[in-house]
Amino acid sequence: MGKNRKTSFRAYPAWNYEKELEDLNRASEQGWQLVKGGCFHSKFVKKPELRYRYQLDFGRIEDMGRYIETFREQGWEYINSTFNNWHFFRKAWDPALPEEAYEIFTDRDSLREMHNRWSNIALIVGLVLAAAAGLWSYWMITKPQLPTLIQLLTFTVESAVLLRGVWIMRNPDHSRARWKNGSAFMATFVSVILLGCAVSTTLTVLRPSFSTKQQAGDIENPIFDNRWVDFTVKYPDSYYLDLEIQSEKPLTFSVLNEAGEAVYTATETNFWEVDIRLTLTPGKYEFSMSCETSFQIDAAIE
Repeated sequence: MGKNRKTSFRAYPAWNYEKELEDLNRASEQGWQLVKGGCFHSKFVKKPELRYRYQLDFGRIEDMGRYIETFREQGWEYINSTFNNWHFFRKAWDPALPEEAYEIFTDRDSLREMHNRWSNIALIVGLVLAAAAGLWSYWMITKPQLPTLIQLLTFTVESAVLLRGVWIMRNPDHSRARWKNGSAFMATFVSVILLGCAVSTTLTVLRPSFSTKQQAGDIENPIFDNRWVDFTVKYPDSYYLDLEIQSEKPLTFSVLNEAGEAVYTATETNFWEVDIRLTLTPGKYEFSMSCETSFQIDAAIE
């Protein structure tokens, strides 16, 4: 950017939009005038001879032309709108005008209506995230694994923060002093979400996930410790084995670690079980089987 233009990378909680307005007004006083507002960054141009007061409105607009004209008639200049329906306006600052002249909402009911427009949408999203957290909690109880835990924590944080924001937006008399560092909070919040999703996705990709089958209709000699597939575990966690055995005589199936030690063994003729929990540490593992007669084994791990 040149000396007369700059970009500010700051994000604000929706329920603390007044802090964003304070920062925009302060920047205008210092000669930096907003040319494009955004959720995570805003663009400014240096014009010290001008000074504005800014306001924000929220909502999905059907007739944008009429909407902008309505505000223009009240002395407000439209700047731009964000993808999530926040609309930026400004009015030239006049020290002779009272503070009320720079209020975009002329009464308490219209301000509450704007707050409710945002909080109604946020409430739905927050409840969906809370329901997702509940579902992941169930999976964590029934089938615990690290990616599920991280995703559960991410959903929980997202829903808790969003629902807290709904409560604050619907209680405008509640002190928002605790949100004066809202930009830093939002940066941390977004970073936690992105990091949680990235870590959960990465751990899921790194997990071994495959199925395999072994079968023989006629065996002349007994088979001992036939190792037919191997897989690598990248990080310690719970892994889950689905196993089906069909054999005329007892067949021994084992999961062996790098030292050749069995971390799981089943000796059965007819056997079927899913989600057998194996607590594995990083390293290489193999499937092994021993039998004397015709057999079929279906095994899958994730």
